[in-house]
Formats: sequence, structure tokens, C-alpha cells
Amino acid sequence: MDSTAPPRVTGEPIPGLDGVRGLAILLVLAHNLNPFSGTGRPLERWIEYDSNFGWVGVQLFFVLSGFLITGILLDTRGAPRYLRAFFARRVLRIFPLYYGVLVGGLLVLPALGLAPSRLLADPDHRVWLWVYLVNWAEPLGRGVAAFPHFWSLAVEEQFYFAWPLVVRHAAPRRLLAIAGGLMIAALAARIVVRAAGLGGEAAYMFTVCRMDALAVGAAVAALIRMPAAHAWLVDQRGRIAVGAGALFVAGFVTTGGYARTGLPDQVYGYTILAVMFAALVVLVVLDHERGRGRIGAIFSHRILRSFGTYSYGIYLFHQFINQLIGVPLLDRLLPHGTGIKAGIVYMLAVTAASYAIAFVSYHAYEKHFLALKRHFTPGQPAPAAAPPTAG
Repeated sequence: MDSTAPPRVTGEPIPGLDGVRGLAILLVLAHNLNPFSGTGRPLERWIEYDSNFGWVGVQLFFVLSGFLITGILLDTRGAPRYLRAFFARRVLRIFPLYYGVLVGGLLVLPALGLAPSRLLADPDHRVWLWVYLVNWAEPLGRGVAAFPHFWSLAVEEQFYFAWPLVVRHAAPRRLLAIAGGLMIAALAARIVVRAAGLGGEAAYMFTVCRMDALAVGAAVAALIRMPAAHAWLVDQRGRIAVGAGALFVAGFVTTGGYARTGLPDQVYGYTILAVMFAALVVLVVLDHERGRGRIGAIFSHRILRSFGTYSYGIYLFHQFINQLIGVPLLDRLLPHGTGIKAGIVYMLAVTAASYAIAFVSYHAYEKHFLALKRHFTPGQPAPAAAPPTAG
């Protein structure tokens, strides 16, 4: 490959990345919908462990988000309406459904007398949901029981409030160095938080503790747009796959299975997972460029891509269904615990319901806001100035 040629990936939609997003939401669903207690037979304990491991789906979401958003910002950084377009389009994608869920759950249902008791709990803490700061409040005992998963949305919105300003003044090579600094800062922040006695949940949810995954994704977006680095990634794609697998295994062994709030995992396991997921993104992108490849083919499967397409709605709705309807129903129907068959049926049922609601939401509600994005385009970046000529 010509090392001076611009990467083909720039500006292109990559179907396999929808599949990566689909994997991320399926991992999150497995984690959050897990009804098993882990005290039964070995098979049940194994299923429960596999389900709990699904927390890493959030880490995958962060890495993928960092890659995609930073790529958009890099490709438009010299455009005349760069900030206006980014923030307007971000608001149109995120806010209508997010605030629609809050209005429906916290205002409309209680007003109609249809709100379950769990939805009426924690009224004094709801302000943190409305202002995207619940990730700082929840570890300190000020979360909202009906929306325990909204913390990750707050992390992303806080990061992207400042990140466009950084990218605007940083070419890919400089941005790569900044991302490396953020990775080190996040690791240090987790150590400080744990040393200060704030606990594992704080290190799990505070933005400064989780920005390494977003930064790793941003670093990949920068690398893929640096011709020499891009050519190196192409040449080393086999070694990248092997290295990522070896790194994952080493981290799994040394952290004790990537326990979500375990000290080893929070000290360095989060970063290992971020690097591994970044390698996955790179491999999917490279397979897309070549037009072939096993990894790209796997993640281009229509089922994974479909889950990826509706992942935002699935993420917002699944805990609402689980916490307010599913868990109370399970407790009433199976007061002595959930067996393997019933547990799997339950997880599949809530997954299907979440997908169905997200599908309807996307086509009946979200698409009307997404269509407005056409009014907020950044324009064409200004061409680079020609070097002066001797005369």
C-alpha cells in the first residue's frame, strides 16, 4: 500500500462497526438482566459468571464511541461550522430519547397514577439525571433506583462537552499524544479514588476514571488517519489480533477474571480491556477496507448489526423493563429463586421486549429528530495553505 495515500476509512460508514455496537449491547443486556444468584449448581454459577462479565460491554461502547466521534471531529476540524454542527447533531441524536424517557418515567406515569413504587423512589436525587451528573452522584448514594445505568451516558456527554474543543486544535499526531496522556491520567485517577477510600463504584463511574477507554478509541481514530501509521496497521493486522488475544488472557489471569470493581481490574484491567477492544475496532476497519476478512464478516452479520442500530434505545429501555416490571414479576412467580431454564427464558424475553420497544421508538420517534441533522452540516474544511515558494 502507498504510505502516502489517505486511509479509505475516512468518512465512510462501516457496517461491521454496527455489529461491534451490537455485541456491546448484548454484553450489557447479559450483565444487567442476570437473574441468577450464583448459589446453585455449577452450570448456574457458570452462566451467572458469564452474565456478570457482560459489564465489559460498557467499555466496548466507550472505545467505539471514542473512535467514531473523534473520527467525525478530525474529518471536520477545519470546517466553518465545526462546533455548531457537532453539538446540534449530538443533541438531536441523544437528547430527544433520553429526556423523553425521563419525562415519561418521572413525570407522566406518576401523574397518571401508573408508576411502580420503584419509579417513585429517590425523588431528591432525580436532578442528577436531568443535568447528566448522575455518574458522580450514584457512587455517593444519590442515584435513582429506576435508572441505575444512566451513569454511562453522563460519562460520555461530559467527555464530549470538552473533547471537540481539544480536537479542533490538534492534528492527528498531536491528538495521539493527548489521548496517551488521558489514558495515564485515568489510570492514576482510579488509583487515587481507591486510595482515598471512595470505593469501587466511584472508580467505575467517575468520568476521570473511565476516560481512558474513550481516549483509546480516539487514539485509533487518529492513527487510522495518519498514512504511515495506517500502513503499519495494515501490515501488522495479524500480529495485532494475536497480541490483543494474548493481552486479554494475561489480564484475565492477573485480575482474577476482570471483576468489575476489583482492585487489579480498576488499576490496570480497564485499560487492558480498552486496548483489546481498540484492536477489535482496528481489525473490523481493516477488513472493511480490504473488502474481506473473517472478523469483518462476523460483525457484519445482520442480527448483530440490527442490535447495533437500535442499541441506544435498547440501552435506555432495558433496565426500565427489567427493574420495574421483570424483577417484581420474577419475585412473585418464583419466590424461591430462578432456575437455569426460567432465567434464560426471562433474559431472552426482556431482550426481545427491549429490542421491540427500541425498534418502535427509533422509527416512530427518533427518526424525526435525526432527519433534522441535515440542517446542521459543518461545511467543507478549508484547504491547507500552500507552502511559500522561493522567488
